[in-house]
Amino acid sequence: MKVPAAPVHEIFCSRQGEGLHCGRKQAFLRFAGCNLGCSYCDEPAARALPSFLMTPAEAAAEVVGQARRGRARTVSLTGGEPLIHWRFIKALAPLLRKAGLGIHLETNGTLWRELARVARHVDAVAMDIKVPSAGGHRPLWAAHRRFLAAARGKVFVKVVLTASSSLSDFEKAADLAAAAGRDIPFFIQPATRNKGARPPSALFLREAAAYARGRLARVKILPQQHPLWGVR
Repeated sequence: MKVPAAPVHEIFCSRQGEGLHCGRKQAFLRFAGCNLGCSYCDEPAARALPSFLMTPAEAAAEVVGQARRGRARTVSLTGGEPLIHWRFIKALAPLLRKAGLGIHLETNGTLWRELARVARHVDAVAMDIKVPSAGGHRPLWAAHRRFLAAARGKVFVKVVLTASSSLSDFEKAADLAAAAGRDIPFFIQPATRNKGARPPSALFLREAAAYARGRLARVKILPQQHPLWGVR
């Protein structure tokens, strides 16, 4: 079956600014379109369709070129929400592998069926657990639970917190991650102020971290670093 072209917002090379691989050089393929509408979204422009579509071969050629010029060994598939385009990822991944690139998937952690179809093609899954009081959307606990099961062995978790986040919501997020595995890396990410949301207080972050560390072995508070570095 022919794989349709996918809407690509941008392709570039930079340093990863979040999570477990923070600081590592990566090529980034940012898909357009998302199934959520978080109030703190740091890439709202990627929710809309871009001015161009790409085939898997076209995207792979651009990604590989960017990675080689930037001396990156991995590519981050991000968005928007990349798993909307799981058929495209399934066709793209072997082309990236052939070029020697590792594959890092950044996702909102809700499309567990789609993840199951591409999980064998990716090396690491950077999963958000969405706290309802932070993002202004409905609770997604059941989808997150199934997603963690599908991503087992490759996943690390990020929880974005804003000034409106409740501690009870955060505790549910930490409990959910811990139920999937005490050793899952767990990142608490205060919202970036210049992206339209206010971060939580230092006291709230300390309380959240203390709760998470009582249940998970690898907990870290890590704000987005790329805005501080002045890169994408």
